Amino acid sequence: MISTKWLELYLYLQNQLPSLPSQQDVEPKFNDRLMFLSAQFAQADRAQDKNQLDWLEHESFTLVMSELFESLSITESQLQFLFETLMAAQMCQLAMIVTNLYKSLLSEHEFKSKCGLVYQQLGDYEMAKAMLQESISLNENSPMVYCHLGFNYLYQGDSDLAAEQFQRSIEIDGNFVGGYQNLAGLHYQDSKFELAAEYAEKAFICDQSLVSTYITAVSSYLALGQNDKADQWITMALNHDISSIELVRLAGITAHQNGRLDEAVEALDHYLLFKPESYDVVSIRARVKADLRLYAELEQDIRQLLIFEPHDEWCLEHLFLCYFHTEKWAEAQLVMVELSKLAAHYKITYRDQLNTINKALSLDVIEI
Repeated sequence: MISTKWLELYLYLQNQLPSLPSQQDVEPKFNDRLMFLSAQFAQADRAQDKNQLDWLEHESFTLVMSELFESLSITESQLQFLFETLMAAQMCQLAMIVTNLYKSLLSEHEFKSKCGLVYQQLGDYEMAKAMLQESISLNENSPMVYCHLGFNYLYQGDSDLAAEQFQRSIEIDGNFVGGYQNLAGLHYQDSKFELAAEYAEKAFICDQSLVSTYITAVSSYLALGQNDKADQWITMALNHDISSIELVRLAGITAHQNGRLDEAVEALDHYLLFKPESYDVVSIRARVKADLRLYAELEQDIRQLLIFEPHDEWCLEHLFLCYFHTEKWAEAQLVMVELSKLAAHYKITYRDQLNTINKALSLDVIEI
C-alpha cells in the first residue's frame, strides 16, 4: 500500500484541480504500480529498506500522475500552482513532464525558465544556466529569472556573478524584494555587514512580512556592534507579528549585548527547548548565567560545553566557581588541579576561595 503522504499530496492537488479523478479511483492505480515496481526491483532474501521504498513510491506516484495529466485540461494559473507544488515536493521529473505537456500555456521564455528551475533542482547547473540564459535572451525584463540565475552562480561558487544577477533584478524592478533579500544574504555571508544591513533595510521597505529580512538585519547589526539597531529590529519583528525560532535566538543575544540578562536567559532557554544541540547557544547562555552568578543553574551548561572542549579555561574556571558557590568542596578542589595545569595564576587568583575550601575539608575530616 502506498504511504499516506502520497495520498495527502494527491488530495492537495485535487483541491486545486477538481477535474482529477477521486482518490478512491486513483489509489488502486498507485498500489498496483507500486506492487509492479517492487516486484521488478525485489532482491532475493533481502528486505526493502526505507530509502528504496520511498523511491519506489515516488516513481509510482510520478508514473500514475503523468498518465492522468495527459488527458487533463488545465488553466495557466493551475499550471503555475501545479509546477510550484511539485517543485516544493521535490518531484522534479513530474514537474518537467507537466511543463512539457502544457507547454502551449506558456510563453517561450516562461517555458525555458521552468526547465531551468527543474535542472537546477536536479543539480545539473550547466543545463540550468543555459536554460535561464535563453529565457533572459527572450525576455530581459523578468527579475525573477535573474534571481534564479544568481542562485545558479551561487551554487557553482561564483558570488560576484551571483551579486550581478541580483543587482540586475532590482534595476529592472525597484520593488522586487527578492533581489534585495538575496543581496542582503549574500553580503552577510561575505562578512560585508554594512551592505547586508543596507539591503535588508531596502527589503523591509518592499515587504515587512519576510522573516529572513529581520534575521539578516539583526545578525548584521550585531556583527557591526550596533546593538541598539539590532534591538530596534527585534522590536519591529514583534510589532509585525513575525514569528521565528531563529529570531528568538537573536533576541536572546541582543538582550545579552544590551545588558538585559534576565530577558536573555529567558529567550535562550526557549530556543534551547527546540534546539538543545546548539552548542553556540549553550555557550552564550552559560556566559549570561555567569554574569548573573546563577551558579547552581550554570553547572549543567558548563558540563555540556566541556564535553566538546574538555580543557577550555573559561569553562573550567566557572565550573570551579559553580562547585565553590554550591559548596561542593572536593569537586572544586579537583577542578582547580586541572586549572593549575593550564595556568599557575589560578591558585593565586582564587587563593581566598581555596583557603575556604581547605578549611571546610579539614572540618569535614574532623567531624568524620
